Amino acid sequence: MKLRFRFPISLQISIFLIIVTFIPIAAMLVLKTYENQLLSLTESSNVQQARLCAASLSSFDSTTVSQQAAQAILKNMNGRFDARIRILDATGTLLADSSNPDFLPHTQTDEEETESYTAAQPVQQADESFIYRLFSIPVRIYRKLKPPVASYSTADYYSGKSIYDGSEIQAALEGRYGSATRISSGGQVSVTLYSAVPVLGNDEVIGVVLVSRSTYRILQNLYELRVDIGKIFLWSLAAVALIAVFLALRISRPLKKLSQQTVRCTDKTGRIVSTEFTGIKRHDEIGDLSRSFTSLIKKLNDRIRYTEAFSADVSHEFKNPLAAIRSSAELLEDSTISSEERSQFTGAIRDEVTHLQSLLSGVRRISRIDGGIEQETQEEIELTPFIQNVSARINHAYPECTIETNVTGQMQTVRVNSELFDRLLSNLIENAASFATQVNVTAGIQTEAKQKQLQLSVSDNGPGISETEQNKIFDRFYSSRTDRDENPHAHTGLGLSIVKAIVDAYGGSIKVSRDSQLGGARFEVQLTLK
Repeated sequence: MKLRFRFPISLQISIFLIIVTFIPIAAMLVLKTYENQLLSLTESSNVQQARLCAASLSSFDSTTVSQQAAQAILKNMNGRFDARIRILDATGTLLADSSNPDFLPHTQTDEEETESYTAAQPVQQADESFIYRLFSIPVRIYRKLKPPVASYSTADYYSGKSIYDGSEIQAALEGRYGSATRISSGGQVSVTLYSAVPVLGNDEVIGVVLVSRSTYRILQNLYELRVDIGKIFLWSLAAVALIAVFLALRISRPLKKLSQQTVRCTDKTGRIVSTEFTGIKRHDEIGDLSRSFTSLIKKLNDRIRYTEAFSADVSHEFKNPLAAIRSSAELLEDSTISSEERSQFTGAIRDEVTHLQSLLSGVRRISRIDGGIEQETQEEIELTPFIQNVSARINHAYPECTIETNVTGQMQTVRVNSELFDRLLSNLIENAASFATQVNVTAGIQTEAKQKQLQLSVSDNGPGISETEQNKIFDRFYSSRTDRDENPHAHTGLGLSIVKAIVDAYGGSIKVSRDSQLGGARFEVQLTLK
């Protein structure tokens, strides 16, 4: 048995919105790349400053780096640098330091830079804020489970030394660029970048320029950026919650209510008890769905009522012939009746049977038409000869009536169900001929909005149809003929009902009025053809 999991729309929307809220988290993860780029730019800045100092020292003396030249270069910069610059000779001995107050205005050391920046910030640092600590919980838990192993030495590596022997200094004394990264002292969570560039003179290393800079400022900026992204995430989360509630109220609940109403629209017997659905006044897809359901249920209800009424009418119409047949059959059993009366009762039974056959034929035609017109049963016919043949057949049954036909327009071929179209024409023309001596039949084809329309009219010079009867003549078993009492079996009252059913099956229209020229009834039919 195949399992089917329920996946409500409200849950789908919520999952989508939650995924959207993690876009700020993705941006926070990208900050690692941003941090690496900042560190790379910081190191590049260190290298550029070191190269400028090295070039200046080479221009003073190409054989050696003197303390006077080193101090003069740093003094001429007048404190306009953003990193700590130290100049060493070829033995690694410190000759000048930008942070030495003895020969320059006081310049910050790596540690002093960190402390002054911290003092300039608000009391609560970004990395100490509630939002930062909230979002860093997973990282802190991970660090507790797996503490990081520090691979850097401390920033006070050169503190108190006159000869520098770090790895970056050794690389510079060998004529290569040297760099090192060390954890900042003072308990600050940052590192210090060291860049050492050799000073060349006569293709020999005559000194080293060491530039160092703390990353504390960069880290604090990243902390603030993470806090801002965290705030965006929280606001996004709040917005998602509001949107989810709104969509649940606006979409999910109406759809659920609509589903419940469709279940309750019928009773246990299957009868329709409700034809109205929620959201019918909405101007969106749910409103369209509700209106479609309402229209469908109303059509089904009308169809059920039509079927029930049709069954009731058929049952009522069949009762009289059956009662007459039964009565005549019972009288035939009486042995005292004469042969003339026996013949009369036998003829009555025959007439009632014929009447029943006519009724059954008409009911069968209406049922077939209501079942729909199949495309396979349609065929191409020539309109003019078809109408003339039908008119000639009716004219033969009513020789005292003159029937004239006229087909207008150049298009003379239509695709219809020939049997139904024949029945429509026959019933209309025969109905007119039974009341009049002059019948005019006109037909034409019009093309509107890429649809072919067949216009058909049948008019006569008979007494016409009163306005009170115009709404009744298409009802089943209705007849206003005065000769119905003399010959009640001559007409079943289904002729015009069949015409109306055929017109409805083609999605057309039919209306009746008084003809202005002949003065009798005028039937106008419009059929939509494919």
